[in-house]
Amino acid sequence: MACISIPAASGSATVSVSLEDKVVAVMACCLSVEESKLQPQALLVDELYADSMELLDMVLLLNDAFGIEIGVDDIVDIKTVAHVCQVVERQLARRVAQSPLGSACGNAASSA
Repeated sequence: MACISIPAASGSATVSVSLEDKVVAVMACCLSVEESKLQPQALLVDELYADSMELLDMVLLLNDAFGIEIGVDDIVDIKTVAHVCQVVERQLARRVAQSPLGSACGNAASSA
């Protein structure tokens, strides 16, 4: 599971938050649902009653929060909370692979 560090309120310490926790926090905000209801296998439309506008808002906020580009067309395929986390993780991996550092690491590994 990927982790990120978020500065604590005091500014001196950091708190380690999993990728899933951050995705769930964004989803809870967009869907107006308590985080505890966002279990991995919860169906976004059938169980959480998310409508198309909420899903679009969620994708746009996830894109902003993580610096990724989940396409509007991908919304149709997203069914569960776990799937949202997988899509975000995949997009983050793609972003890292496309970065100059990611490319350099890939080239070094392939030439070794």
